[in-house]
Amino acid sequence: MKKIGFIDFHYEKAVSESGLKEDENENKQYKMPIYIFNEISGENKFEKELDYLSDEIPKDINEFYLSIPIDLLNFRIINLPYSDKEKLDKTIPLELESLIIEDNPKIIIIFDTIVLKATESGFDILVVYADKKILDAEIEKLAFNNIDPRIITSIALGRILQAGDEVLSLAERIAANTDSEIEFDRIVAAALEIEKPTINLRSGPLAYTKDIARRNRILKTTAILGFLLAFVINANILFDLVITKKEISSQKKALRNMYAKLFPDEKKIIDEVYQMKSHIKEMEKKSDVLTGADPLRFILELSEKPAKGIVYAGIRFEKGFIKMKAEAASMESVDKARAKYEQYLSDVLISDIKPATDGKVFFTVVARQRPE
Repeated sequence: MKKIGFIDFHYEKAVSESGLKEDENENKQYKMPIYIFNEISGENKFEKELDYLSDEIPKDINEFYLSIPIDLLNFRIINLPYSDKEKLDKTIPLELESLIIEDNPKIIIIFDTIVLKATESGFDILVVYADKKILDAEIEKLAFNNIDPRIITSIALGRILQAGDEVLSLAERIAANTDSEIEFDRIVAAALEIEKPTINLRSGPLAYTKDIARRNRILKTTAILGFLLAFVINANILFDLVITKKEISSQKKALRNMYAKLFPDEKKIIDEVYQMKSHIKEMEKKSDVLTGADPLRFILELSEKPAKGIVYAGIRFEKGFIKMKAEAASMESVDKARAKYEQYLSDVLISDIKPATDGKVFFTVVARQRPE
């Protein structure tokens, strides 16, 4: 279950002692509630509301969204002959530069686009943009509480776009609500924004990088484990072939040293192979998402159905594929190894066959893991 925190930064009109709201431009109250949602079976269930300024923020929130008031945003409606998102991302900066940046060349604009409607001349595109300095300031405030919002949107803008008006144009509706937020169920609107954000200003220089960093760390760890697993397999094969206790002791010592370097915090090492399998099991969920393969099951199958005369130089898991680099005693060993692999893998492909010394052969195997 994923927990989401939606920070709703907005202003409300102050209420006088008589119970009447003050003028729009006077005594606007700064509000910053956090709506906590739990994602259950694809649905975002509202749990509770907290006050960012006074309540303690739970530590188990997986990700945050930030909604900012319309006052911090700027708008342009531009007509273009296309609505493709990739083309818009390339064209809009040039359009904004001619409209805005001439007055202040140092300003950095963060923007997003919304396709409003098709016209005879192309498409009406709503460009929503803000000064990077303003957005940086809001992100820095949240950073004091170790909060880094994945999405920056505006639920008030989403409400304006959804409401529509047969009399007022969109520009008039936005202008009418710039100084004071319109009234609506903000929690319901927040749930809609989590499902499909109206805009996202975490882009360009402000792009959210935490997911990318996390994915890179998992991929790096998976690659290291792949090489280490290849070493473990080769070490176990060597243990079966080596006769003298001295050679066995040397191999075990090398394996233990490598294991200790990879997991320096683990002080008690009894069985390196068993403990490595435990680490793989812990990573299995994360690894499956990125590789589409089950490393632990594959290693067990490889050890239970060994291909004789094969020494592995590396094993990698990439987007549903298993890639192995190995050395065979002969071409006959390669053919026999292929027959072994086909017992538990599918789409087995042998490639990059190159001769080595003493009649040996280098080769590469690419295959898919069969579903359980």
